[in-house]
Amino acid sequence: MRLRPSLFWQARALDSHLPLLLPVCRDLQSARNELRWLSQHVDDKCRTESREIHHNLLSNYVRRRAGGEPLQYILGSEWFGDLKLYCRPGVLIPRPETAASTSYLVHRLSNGILKNLLPRNLRVLDLCTGSGCIPLLFHHEFYSSPDHRMSTLELIGMDLSNTAIRLAEDNVINQLRLQQHPSSNGEERLKSLRGLRVLRADVMETSPYSASVTEVLRQHRGLKETPTCDIIISNPPYISAKAFRTTTARSVRHFEPRLALVPHNSRHTDSEHDGDAFYPRLLAIANELEAKAMLAEVADMEQALRVAALAVKERCWEGIEIWRDDPATGRVDTTDVGKMSVRVLGDGHGRSVFLYRRLGAAPLAD
Repeated sequence: MRLRPSLFWQARALDSHLPLLLPVCRDLQSARNELRWLSQHVDDKCRTESREIHHNLLSNYVRRRAGGEPLQYILGSEWFGDLKLYCRPGVLIPRPETAASTSYLVHRLSNGILKNLLPRNLRVLDLCTGSGCIPLLFHHEFYSSPDHRMSTLELIGMDLSNTAIRLAEDNVINQLRLQQHPSSNGEERLKSLRGLRVLRADVMETSPYSASVTEVLRQHRGLKETPTCDIIISNPPYISAKAFRTTTARSVRHFEPRLALVPHNSRHTDSEHDGDAFYPRLLAIANELEAKAMLAEVADMEQALRVAALAVKERCWEGIEIWRDDPATGRVDTTDVGKMSVRVLGDGHGRSVFLYRRLGAAPLAD
């Protein structure tokens, strides 16, 4: 939809930078908000600099934003739940829907079947960790609950991108700095955060002698046998190459890393389902590590149903759920996937597939 010329005149009367922001923000109030955030960011960086330097830097930021660059890369940060995390070009920007799924997963640890299924001392593995947002928010939410303050939590993030690993490590260091504040409490909380590690591994690698997830985890723990893990979380690349070209927002397509969005080892060529390539491997890793639960983010309800169908075929998952954007609203629907009834939780679009099982149980009957 084209913007009215009068809107640009109105914007210019308020500030000379606003007309540049209008096309990317689409309305005057959003443009004013972004200009205010950019100006505050310049103020923080140029406290002792001249007004000319301040103006030139702000103009540079406005031009970058007008060109479609995500605001988070310009500001260098983004809120993820209650955490303010660093953002940098080359690493996927954390999304609020991912934060909602992560928070809801931790909530489920304190009630229902997961409370009895999982041990008090948890081992959590986040694959394709990116900025480290998921393990950091998991840690924050976990120790915010009185039920978990004396629990031990081992958190490991893995990613193929060295740029992402460096950013995730910087985010861990920054959160550690913030945790030193006197208002923070709990030795286990601080010990867990100090122990959070970000390792390089390729989810799609299957060789036991290369940088596969299982081998990297085994070496990290100094084990000879196959390691185990309680919970696996992943926001993997799930967009097909075709959808990336045709439906992805311009700012995402031009500025965020394709490696984090489109599977790099897809078996298909330009198929609408080549975005599913990571999920069979995630399920295989969950079996290798004897994970009791897995949460995998998806693009939409159609993909969620396909991933749920893969899990049903394995006949080893006691529970399969699809979570929408906001899974905590209390809304619960059901849908049949194969011969299994799958619960669909929350409001919004299909966002995650959640699986849990009791280890040692017999495969589900046909």
